[in-house]
Amino acid sequence: MIGEMIKLSEERLMPQKGELKAKLVAPRKIIVFWEASKLPKKIIELFFHRKFEELVTVVRIYDVTNLIFNGKNAHHFHEIPVPYHSEHWFVKGLAENRCFIVELGVYFSEIEFFPLYRSNYIQMPSPEIPNGDGYIQDLLPFQRYEDQSPQWMEQVSTYSYYLKSTNLEETNE
Repeated sequence: MIGEMIKLSEERLMPQKGELKAKLVAPRKIIVFWEASKLPKKIIELFFHRKFEELVTVVRIYDVTNLIFNGKNAHHFHEIPVPYHSEHWFVKGLAENRCFIVELGVYFSEIEFFPLYRSNYIQMPSPEIPNGDGYIQDLLPFQRYEDQSPQWMEQVSTYSYYLKSTNLEETNE
């Protein structure tokens, strides 16, 4: 009984709403990240009577340049098998000056794709940059994102004590 109550309270703490986002990290590279929620697993297991772990999870990248995307009318798409629990994936080599949408989904068979989450639109930059190096300089910190840990990590202690201010008006004067 107590074990069941602990399990139910843990499930309430887990996020119930999943989402998928895509962010530009270099002129031809994006990071796709998602929340590995238990909800898709439960839906697939209850509704489709399939074990989630047996299915192949993929990131599907749609080229939707100049389209109002309806889920089926993309110019073309690419797929990358990914582990669902990784919660992020870098996608390199995307075409310049194109617009993409990403879906995270599973395959029930070799041809039956079931999307779980859909991302925002992401526009790849044009190869011609009108103002010289300004845009590229803004992207350089993102390019190094996957290779370096944040600099602030060395200055933050897990034993630090933080105060929560209750009167914000006094600090704004």
